[in-house]
Amino acid sequence: MKAHVKSGVEYALITLVVAGFCLWQLISSTQEGEPPAGLLAISGLGLIVAGSMHCVFMMQLVRRTGRAFWPWFIAVVIFMPIGTAVLLALLLSEADATEG
Repeated sequence: MKAHVKSGVEYALITLVVAGFCLWQLISSTQEGEPPAGLLAISGLGLIVAGSMHCVFMMQLVRRTGRAFWPWFIAVVIFMPIGTAVLLALLLSEADATEG
């Protein structure tokens, strides 16, 4: 896999993990009764920022690999986890095909 594509994949996955952690914090804090407002605000902001950055990194990958922008934009933004999984699977399968 090319270095610029590999770094984009790594950044996209890191932001996805951060977004998942923020979502987990939001859900778990509501199970305990009345959650602190600061925790809700920070977790919500973290979820928004991490989700946005994930979309940015995924769309940079689309541009770097020369794929059509708008179909992948819809797939990644509207169908967030599924579009991301499909694009990453395609990128990893292409990397395996070129190495093999």
